Amino acid sequence: MINEKSISDGKKKTRSRSPEKKAQQFDEIIEVGKQLFQEQGQEGFSLRGLANKLNMSQNNLYNYVESKRELWIAIRKKFYEQYRNENRDIIKNFDGSTVDLLLNIFNHFFEFAEKDYAAFRMMHIIRSPVSDKKGAFEKEYKPFSYLDGTTRVIQKAIDIGEIKETNAPLISFFMFSLLLGATMVEYVMRDIEEANDEKGKEIEEFIQFRSQNFTSKEFRKYVLRKIEKGLTDPNLVIDESEYK
Repeated sequence: MINEKSISDGKKKTRSRSPEKKAQQFDEIIEVGKQLFQEQGQEGFSLRGLANKLNMSQNNLYNYVESKRELWIAIRKKFYEQYRNENRDIIKNFDGSTVDLLLNIFNHFFEFAEKDYAAFRMMHIIRSPVSDKKGAFEKEYKPFSYLDGTTRVIQKAIDIGEIKETNAPLISFFMFSLLLGATMVEYVMRDIEEANDEKGKEIEEFIQFRSQNFTSKEFRKYVLRKIEKGLTDPNLVIDESEYK
């Protein structure tokens, strides 16, 4: 006699997914979700739209993330960890002055955005969606304190006399604001340089970037060189009394 329970158990076993397959599926959710957040922003993004894009049911998607806020947290966590680990490798393997190390870290900021601008936007530009419930990702989330590592390197440069100003956190915030804006400008310049079809872009203010006599790469080099001079030139030191 056929054991129906055995058949049922066998079917369940067949349908179950291995941890590797689940991890692969979650990576795909992260990647497609990242692109949709980039294209639609947090207001236009929906889990329904993500499920359709992935050709999976919304209920199945809920097995991985419970809300778009949860997905936003998962995406940012992945890329913050990637960026942090790459920076740690730069610091570990670098041999030179502390200011030169800072310039390598700052150049990595540009390179990260060039490699994956959607991830860059998720990290720095697209704000967190709101949610009434706190999911598993948010409960386990620990802040990355994004600027702390750079601030420590700046403090070291101050301690050994390579940087003459003394407020490392303020310098770190200033560098971040400068790099954030410069990276966004470089992205637009590069996008225009790489575009083959300019139809429909004639009225955009960004089109002025095409008319300049320097490239996006030259712009990046200029920004980094300007930062280097600003950090090391004693004539450019700003005393605390000038902003307090």
